[in-house]
Amino acid sequence: DVIVTNHDLALADLALGGGAILSAPEDSIYVFDEGHHLPDKALSHFSSFCRLHTTAAWLQDARKALAQGAPFLASMDALERMLQQLPAQMDETVNSLQAAEQLVARLFEGVDPQGVRDDPQLRFEHGVVPENLRSLAATLAGQFQSVASVFARMEAVLEDALDDDFIALDKSELETWHINIGGMLGRAEGALALWEAYAMGAEQESPPMARWITMLTGNGQYGFDLRCSPILAEEILSEHLWSRAAGVVITSATITALNSFERFILHAGSPRDGCYKQVVSPFDYANAVFSVPAMDCEPGDAQAHTNAIITLLPDLLQPEEGSLVLFSSRRQMLDVYEGVAGAIGERILVQGDHSKQETLRRHRERIDEGKGSAIFGLASFAEGVDLPGDYCRHVIIAKIPFAVPDSPLEAALAEWVEAQGRNPFMEISVPDAALRLVQAAGRLLRTETDTGRVTLLDRRVISRRYGRAILESLPPFRLELTR
Repeated sequence: DVIVTNHDLALADLALGGGAILSAPEDSIYVFDEGHHLPDKALSHFSSFCRLHTTAAWLQDARKALAQGAPFLASMDALERMLQQLPAQMDETVNSLQAAEQLVARLFEGVDPQGVRDDPQLRFEHGVVPENLRSLAATLAGQFQSVASVFARMEAVLEDALDDDFIALDKSELETWHINIGGMLGRAEGALALWEAYAMGAEQESPPMARWITMLTGNGQYGFDLRCSPILAEEILSEHLWSRAAGVVITSATITALNSFERFILHAGSPRDGCYKQVVSPFDYANAVFSVPAMDCEPGDAQAHTNAIITLLPDLLQPEEGSLVLFSSRRQMLDVYEGVAGAIGERILVQGDHSKQETLRRHRERIDEGKGSAIFGLASFAEGVDLPGDYCRHVIIAKIPFAVPDSPLEAALAEWVEAQGRNPFMEISVPDAALRLVQAAGRLLRTETDTGRVTLLDRRVISRRYGRAILESLPPFRLELTR
């Protein structure tokens, strides 16, 4: 049998132990296309979170719903005692969540949410949670374990009742409650996973888990979102995939970074005795140019760099050509658009003004009509966008796409690498940026007959020592580097 699915469903099945939704790993050969996403997807499926206020509100709503359903549910003897237990357990858990909210609020004292662009975050260095929060997490883990245990037993009773043809109860209402209790169980187990992770000492972990809290400030209200995630998918995939599957094939045009599989092996923990092979592309890179023009500034001076892009773009974007201009920063994208709108604004489509599909449709329509069109886009336009032929003859990349430095996962991984006496910039940041640059440049050639130009508006690829390694990792474009 051939089962066609996506990364998320395959990983959801593995997270459930394998064989719960799909065939068992031992009986399966997995083929993951776009396999460079596999480590990040695995991390998202094995991470945990709890939003304090909404979790407390959910418990209170669930308590009311169970009280309303009690006349029907209590008609089953096995459920009556459980329904008597739950309200007190849920109330205790709500009280502990409210105590956690007060404790976390004290951790954020002195933070002015109006003074930052995004929601403020607090990341625990080396994954170490303060002792008072860790102690409260242990209490909450025990409380959610009790609540989840009751929900699990209730779900089992309801499942047995559904299979009982002689039970004198409304089967449709039974089915509704079976689904509702199953949803409650899933949510309780999700919160349980977070509190267990916060109660655990980071000294027991290598590498440590990333643990962080986000203060949510939307709509003038405050809330706190607690998260925990592995920083590498190595152990997850080793335990659930590499050691169990009959076979695994990973394919991707961008699985290597700096012409090496080391980045993928680090993040995914794939076996070193596996077979790794780079296959020559069918595209004719001799028909495409990768250029770095003269500029008197680098992205470190954000305003000067933005001004330089505004000056260069009107000449770089040919009037009747299809172009894609990729930015790493929304603010810079909008500032550049504002700076060039008077001269070439009628030819530009900006990400966010329309849906991605509508933006691409309008772009293709303009090119089909013989008009020029340029898309201003962010990371989501640097991968998975297919604009063959005249739809894209020029890809302009504002700067080397280094990761955002305030990502808690990126920061936690860099912290761990540095603690081992290694260089996180050269080991993580540069390979990641090189891979993203290859992905972005890959928007140019989409068929064997395509031609065109990639322009990078970032002199660091020439001026910095790591630049040569990044250039050598690119496909074999014809290089035009203005020294």
